[in-house]
Amino acid sequence: MTGVSQKVLAGKAKVTQSELQLLESPHRKEPDRHKLERVADALEALGVLFLASTTQAGEGVRFSKSSDARRETDFFRHGRALLDLSIDEMASLSGVGRTTIGRIERDKLINPPEPAIEKIKAVFFERGMVILEEEADIGGGVRFQEAPFVRKPG
Repeated sequence: MTGVSQKVLAGKAKVTQSELQLLESPHRKEPDRHKLERVADALEALGVLFLASTTQAGEGVRFSKSSDARRETDFFRHGRALLDLSIDEMASLSGVGRTTIGRIERDKLINPPEPAIEKIKAVFFERGMVILEEEADIGGGVRFQEAPFVRKPG
C-alpha cells in the first residue's frame, strides 16, 4: 500500500529483509510478535491504518489520510493480498485476463474496462471483502465484510 520496497520497509522496522519476507510468507510458522509489531509500527508511520475486527465487520487496512488521486481500482491489489490470491488465481476466478488485472492494478489503463472491474469486484464480494471508499478525513482501503468467529448470543 505504501509503495516502499521490502528493503526500505525492513530498514524502517529495524528487521532484516529476509525476516520481513518470512513474516509475509503464508507458510511461516508462528511469527515473532516483537518483529511483527515493529513492521506494523513502520507501516503506520507510512500512513497505513490497521482495522481491527468488530462485531459488525472484519479486519482490514486503509490509508490514514484521504487523497483525491486514489480510485476504487487502486485497492484491487490490496484486496487480492488480503484474500491471499495470486494474480493467476484472480484471473481464474474472475474470468479476466491476468494482463488486464495487472494493468488495472498498476493504473496502466486510461479507461479500464468496466466489465472487467465488475467481475473483479464480484470475486471480492463473493469472498467477503469490501473496498472502503475515501472519506473527507480518512483514506480508502479494504476489509472483510464480517468478523470471523463472531459468537451469536444464546
